[in-house]
Amino acid sequence: MYLTHLYPKPLAFEENEKERFVFGSKLTAKAGGLSSATAQQVKNLWQSFSCGACELELTDSTDKYSFSVGKASCNPKKDDYYALRVSPDGISVKGRDEKSLFDGITTLVQLICPDNLSAGSESFYISSAEIHDSPAIPFRAVHFCVFPDTKLYNIEKAIHLAGFLKMTHVILEFWGTFKYECLPELSWKDNSYSKEDLKYLIDLIRSYGMQPIPIVNQLGHATQSRVRYGRHVVLNANPRLARLFEPDGWTWCLSNPDTLKLLREMREEMIDFCGDGSFFHLGFDESYSFATCDRCRKKVPHEMLAEILNGITEELLAAGRRPIIWHDQLIRHSDFATDHDKCYIIASGANKNTADAIDLLSRDIIVADWQYGYTNGFNPTTKYFIDKGFDTLVCPWSDADNILSLANDAKKFNAFGILLTTWDHLPDWMSDSAFAAGCVWEKSENRPAHVSTEQAAILRKLFNTKGDFVSSGWNLNEVIQ
Repeated sequence: MYLTHLYPKPLAFEENEKERFVFGSKLTAKAGGLSSATAQQVKNLWQSFSCGACELELTDSTDKYSFSVGKASCNPKKDDYYALRVSPDGISVKGRDEKSLFDGITTLVQLICPDNLSAGSESFYISSAEIHDSPAIPFRAVHFCVFPDTKLYNIEKAIHLAGFLKMTHVILEFWGTFKYECLPELSWKDNSYSKEDLKYLIDLIRSYGMQPIPIVNQLGHATQSRVRYGRHVVLNANPRLARLFEPDGWTWCLSNPDTLKLLREMREEMIDFCGDGSFFHLGFDESYSFATCDRCRKKVPHEMLAEILNGITEELLAAGRRPIIWHDQLIRHSDFATDHDKCYIIASGANKNTADAIDLLSRDIIVADWQYGYTNGFNPTTKYFIDKGFDTLVCPWSDADNILSLANDAKKFNAFGILLTTWDHLPDWMSDSAFAAGCVWEKSENRPAHVSTEQAAILRKLFNTKGDFVSSGWNLNEVIQ
């Protein structure tokens, strides 16, 4: 192989560097079961990983979910997600479905070695190899935020990395940056994007075989701004809309029918924008001021929370989607008789006793357990939610020990999956995404290999900046001044 590692590391990999499949500036392959967008992405990747010097032509194959060149053939094992074989006679990749075939191809292109890049004499080779592979965690999602000062090319780079590193789902959360039709004040006047501006990101997600998951915060974070900076996308533009929110504006007012109608319209718009899918993220975290207005105070908070959330769940299920919510309103620190000095447990359910809602909620709801302080095997909450009957996602942030520990917990507890979060640390995630991908893909619980210079080499192949300094690399600056 060309780099010192494959990212993420396959389950079983054998290579014979004494034998080679050799090709030049053009190569024809047969492919079956790829959509036109994914097929184009395969051609893009092939050209990029051959230093822009080899053009791949794809022809149709009757062998579904296969990619082949020449006479080579591979024999997938029973538990293979994909299998790959390279011999001097050709290349063969087979998958269970379109996504697994594509993921096999992202491994294959990492094996391409340039031999001669002189114009008219282009030559490449792939050493003979056989790979059998499958992921340790089937559901592998990553969450990206589009803030008013976020550069869309950085989101584009992050999506390329997520897709290439075999993630299955992407959440794009817009912080006042999505121009809703149902209420213009939901987007910042000069720092937001139209659906037409953003649609290419959804298309890019799908071209990698991933599914976009729409998200609209339905309780806290109603400002669509970070709490520490005091902005409110709606009320800074139109204070007459104050009754949609609790008095401080941070939390949506769930006792107001106009609020519920608006939230429904926001969900519908976001679903239409993202297209077909199986999930919807409702947020529901950090609702510090829940049930504080003059109307909400007359209700039992945890009963109101459960009633509203179950109603939204019924609507989403009817549309073929399962809701995902953040976990923190559903537990109290006192629910866990354990040594809290080991790691801090994120739990907000003592506020208005919202933790009492947990036994009233539909088990069709998926709980996203975001515990950013857990390391070294400490995790009492994921098992708690699983034992309560909820499909549960473990959700680490940017700390390497946290990512590794929660990924291992997902494997140990047989959790529903993992949702990697990035928040305002997107450059950190991009620079460590190969490490995170190894944690969630590889069955080993050991720290996966990660060479930062090699990950940079991969990014250069996925996103062509054409020599522009600002859009190259992980961050906008070399030095923070």
